[in-house]
Amino acid sequence: MKNMNKPIAYLAPELPSLSATFVTNEIWALEDMGVEIHPYSIHRPKHKAHGQKAADLAAQTPIVYEQSLLRNLLDLGWTALHHKRSMAKATLQLIGDIFKTGLIRMESIKLIYQFLHGAWLSRDLRRKDVEHLHIHFAHVPTQIGMYAAALAGIPFSFMAHANDIFERPLLIKEKIKRSHRTISISSFNIDIMARYGGDVQNIEIVRCGVDSAGEMEPTKIKSEPQPFIIGTLGRLVEKKGIDTLIQAAQILQEQKFNFEIQIAGDGPLLDQLTKQVEAAELTDQINFLGSMPHTDALAWMKTLDVFVLAGKKDSNGDMDGIPVVLMEAMNFGIPVISTRLSGIPELVIHQETGLLCDPEHPDQLADALVELSKSDILKQSLSAAAKQHIVNEFDQKINAKRLLTIINKPA
Repeated sequence: MKNMNKPIAYLAPELPSLSATFVTNEIWALEDMGVEIHPYSIHRPKHKAHGQKAADLAAQTPIVYEQSLLRNLLDLGWTALHHKRSMAKATLQLIGDIFKTGLIRMESIKLIYQFLHGAWLSRDLRRKDVEHLHIHFAHVPTQIGMYAAALAGIPFSFMAHANDIFERPLLIKEKIKRSHRTISISSFNIDIMARYGGDVQNIEIVRCGVDSAGEMEPTKIKSEPQPFIIGTLGRLVEKKGIDTLIQAAQILQEQKFNFEIQIAGDGPLLDQLTKQVEAAELTDQINFLGSMPHTDALAWMKTLDVFVLAGKKDSNGDMDGIPVVLMEAMNFGIPVISTRLSGIPELVIHQETGLLCDPEHPDQLADALVELSKSDILKQSLSAAAKQHIVNEFDQKINAKRLLTIINKPA
């Protein structure tokens, strides 16, 4: 039987990257469905995803920003010579975007640079007979991708995640209008894009999912003398709210609560957070585990009594979207506590699939930890509902099918 799916190109900032395993998982899910995928990465990943499968993907992924200026110009000239209509369309888009952005602004110079790299990408898409370009992240990748798609004469879609629209919503209205479809990971993001004039009729929700196969871990029933094991995982940056978790730990210590906090991950705030722990005299209760491979992180997660992600807006306005790490904990049946931020309440429904606090409220976080530790019934009910929510709404195969249906829709 003939495969009716279009050959699809994938464009992402770093591929395959340890911090964006949801992109590689989505690619593999589509390939399992018989889709021909051609991957592209803007940059060479600083932290590559682990495993042979990821290594094989890296070997077939060209790096867009490693193409020379001469190569870009030659491919642009080839397009101008052989595909005049596509060249005219893309050039008019660029000129209009420069006027909208501002003639003498750095963003306009960057658009010209991105247009030139889009020229190389468009030529490569034509060589491979790609029929659709799908882009992850709405900022630089979509700026390159939308020009490349226009030059190649094919439709494109893009997925908006978090800081790509929270901090850098450049030309978001135009990107949505030009796209075959715009994809959002959450209803929250749709509201954000609507504020910038985006046509919400052209936006659909597809989640960044996880593999929901596998059994839940049994709920841990602990006797009183054993410490309550609290875990968090993520890059040690401001928006992860690890300082709030440490402040909550101070409250728990004052209440004589028996706990241990394990912090997995690395980042620029390690020294600052370590000093915060030392100043609070919590070095016996809080351990920094450092970064770890994804498979090791999943195994570690199963040892926890609760997984916490105390996210908040950072000083630049950046925040998480719907962190995949929360999905992974919920998929294992580990109770989760997070914050009312961005699209998180669409995953962690308070008192149903987890517990929620307001960002930067360590008192609420401490109360939620104590509440959860005292009720095995609450742990079990939250874990069961969370697992079902993952299966129904955040399974990667279900969402890959949703994405493929959208891509295959007539223009």
